[in-house]
Amino acid sequence: MQYCKKCNVKIRGRKECCPLCQGLLYETEGDENPSFPVLGKRKITSITFLKVCTFLFIASEIVFGTINIMTKGEFSFIGPVMLGILVVWIDIIATMYLRNNLIKVITFEVLVAIVVDYYIDKMTNFHGWSIRWMIPMTLIGLAIVTIVTALILRLRLDEYILYIVFDFVMVLLQIIFIRNGENTFPWPAVCSIMFYMILIAALVIFRFRDLKNASEKMFNL
Repeated sequence: MQYCKKCNVKIRGRKECCPLCQGLLYETEGDENPSFPVLGKRKITSITFLKVCTFLFIASEIVFGTINIMTKGEFSFIGPVMLGILVVWIDIIATMYLRNNLIKVITFEVLVAIVVDYYIDKMTNFHGWSIRWMIPMTLIGLAIVTIVTALILRLRLDEYILYIVFDFVMVLLQIIFIRNGENTFPWPAVCSIMFYMILIAALVIFRFRDLKNASEKMFNL
């Protein structure tokens, strides 16, 4: 390594003169303190990542949409593929936006899965598997996962009770399918409603004070 006394800098490599002042260079040893610091690699920001994902989503939709139009709908799998790409993009956006709240991410993912599965069931001559089995079992699993996640993260009841209430509202909406005759085997749906009613009763009996505090906080009473 070379050294310029006038500029008081160390120069890497072999130079005939100082690149700053064109003065004489002197030999020195070591390279612990280089004149120009080594810059770290630029990290990909979340905004850049979302832009890349959005571009790939739009490009994929354009490609598959063009193929579907040019083939006049000959390939039946294109529609579900385009829907799947849309769902993945929505999941990525939601996960990035809600990443600081794991329970909110889980709830949103389950809601998207329910809507997509019901849509697929409707588009495939509606065999009813979505409202008979998928939705009830998924909502029961959602309650269990929400409570377990809250316990692991050591959350207070007021920090996740809103999600339990929202899940309870969703599970009650299954009554619409039963009354309309769409759900021809209502036992799983009824069991899921019963499960949530027992859960709410347990919260009222054993955690009434926490539930009251959560309600006051929620409605600013």
